[in-house]
Amino acid sequence: MEDKQFTTQFMTVLVLLFAFAIVILVIANAFYDGDEKLADARVQKAVAERIAPVGQVYVGEVPAAAAEVEAVATTVAVAMSGDQVYQQVCASCHASGIMNAPKMGDAAAWQARLAKGKETLYANAINGIGAMPAKGGRADMSDDAIRAAVDHLIK
Repeated sequence: MEDKQFTTQFMTVLVLLFAFAIVILVIANAFYDGDEKLADARVQKAVAERIAPVGQVYVGEVPAAAAEVEAVATTVAVAMSGDQVYQQVCASCHASGIMNAPKMGDAAAWQARLAKGKETLYANAINGIGAMPAKGGRADMSDDAIRAAVDHLIK
């Protein structure tokens, strides 16, 4: 008998909650004005600007503005001295020896690498080797700037 009484009370509570939810939905719908703001052209333009992609992908010719930016970045990188490039790019690993990077001034660590020749060192620094990414992770650096940093590192 208690099971039947529990089931009856439980169903009554569920029906009351459902009815309460329906009443709330009807009241909310009565106060809702609609999306008149979203029809405004200024709002639509602002939304389009906020959800626009961060970058652009160019297929084919590089636009003139992008070519100018690349030329300026290369010029800036070439104008940097080997010490400046080392401080900005190389020191993060070569100053502390992270991931077995040979430390600056450690002649023993550099001797085996120097035995392969400077051109090999340049190629490894430019193209990357082992855990070291190409150009130390700074693809915007020119090859000449990386060579200057290598010369600074091994002197």
